[in-house]
Amino acid sequence: MAKPWVPYVIQQGDHLRKLAFRFGMEAETLWRHEKNQALSQRRKNMDLLHPGDVLHVPAEPAPALELSAGTMNRYKARVPTIPVKLQLESAVRSLAGQRFEVHGVGEGVEPICGTTTAEGEAAFDVPVLVREVELRLPDAGLVIPVLVGDLDPIDEPSGVAQRLRNLGFLPPIGEVEAEDVTLALMAFQREQGLAVTGAVDDETRRALEARHRL
Repeated sequence: MAKPWVPYVIQQGDHLRKLAFRFGMEAETLWRHEKNQALSQRRKNMDLLHPGDVLHVPAEPAPALELSAGTMNRYKARVPTIPVKLQLESAVRSLAGQRFEVHGVGEGVEPICGTTTAEGEAAFDVPVLVREVELRLPDAGLVIPVLVGDLDPIDEPSGVAQRLRNLGFLPPIGEVEAEDVTLALMAFQREQGLAVTGAVDDETRRALEARHRL
């Protein structure tokens, strides 16, 4: 008899790989389950979910490991990772070929070290349960907090605003009003050679997604 599946409401910071790990299954298996067909048709990318989305998950989590009292219990666990890619840009210096360190990947774990690409991209993998890391570029004097799983889909207003923030068209932190987003959209459309309307039409959405690279 098949185990029942129940609805789960996506929270900020949730992503499919993290939830799949908690239920002891592959992300693709969870995503392709018949009960998640409507959500998978609505969201183009399974890694970009929005708070309030309803994902169906098994009613019971993955079974816990068995423990034997009075003995030494040894286990070897494999925690899957999720790839993180950040496109770094600066108006005052090149961020290509920069050394970087990723801190906060786990207690007692050495920072991840790497070098940005010729295009200024920093790519690294973090464990699926990690919520926040800190990207440091020591030679450039930059420290960048990174929230894993926080980017919303491009077809949501919050996803549009997040991408405008990341591209420098809106302040990186703090509340923004609808008028601020409209002005930021107009600036972006002007940069891209689009009709300056301040509205999120399909052409603007595609250009914003391409410029942000996600």
